[in-house]
Amino acid sequence: MSSLAAGPIEAKNGDALTAVIRCGGAGSRLGGVDKPLQPLGGIPLIERVIARVRPQAGATIIVANRSRHLYARFGCPVIGDGEFAGRGPLAGIAAGLAASSTPWVLCVPGDAPLLPLDLVRRLREAQRSSAADAAVAHDGDREQPLCALLRRRLVAGLLEYLHSGADTPREWLRKCGAVKADFADCPRWAWSVNTAAEWHTAESRLAAVGS
Repeated sequence: MSSLAAGPIEAKNGDALTAVIRCGGAGSRLGGVDKPLQPLGGIPLIERVIARVRPQAGATIIVANRSRHLYARFGCPVIGDGEFAGRGPLAGIAAGLAASSTPWVLCVPGDAPLLPLDLVRRLREAQRSSAADAAVAHDGDREQPLCALLRRRLVAGLLEYLHSGADTPREWLRKCGAVKADFADCPRWAWSVNTAAEWHTAESRLAAVGS
């Protein structure tokens, strides 16, 4: 699947949420490579992300603007950023929300080496504590704005935000009243790898923990 024309992608059951893996980054700090497709410790990074989120979701969607035929090999529907292509992470999040059929959507980056296996549970607990429409992971020092649990109905407001010319994830999450979920016990490198040094660190740490 390469567009939103086919409509929402059905989850396995009506109560489950949809995981959206955003793989739209330019990888400029790593020479322009499509990061999620690169092998990390001998395993494509996107494969590691899928393995972490699939048990926590009823359906998994990949949002990618390059090499869609390669992403399709991992057994998930693949869509693009649509009309907001080139506008950054929120474009992919908007596309993922629009393509989902479940009330809740888990958005994660495609370059996260070791997402927590209880990611959804902890985000849900934070969300339910205040009946918020969004919950975002906090690593103890700062938010990880590309790792969030979002109510699907937020898509309308997100589209308005993007049409206004704005495209800052943290600002949009603040406007949504997103609450923070504590993940201070998770290593910083688990959420994303952006440089060659971080890539090396992730490979070393994954080898050490046998993941």
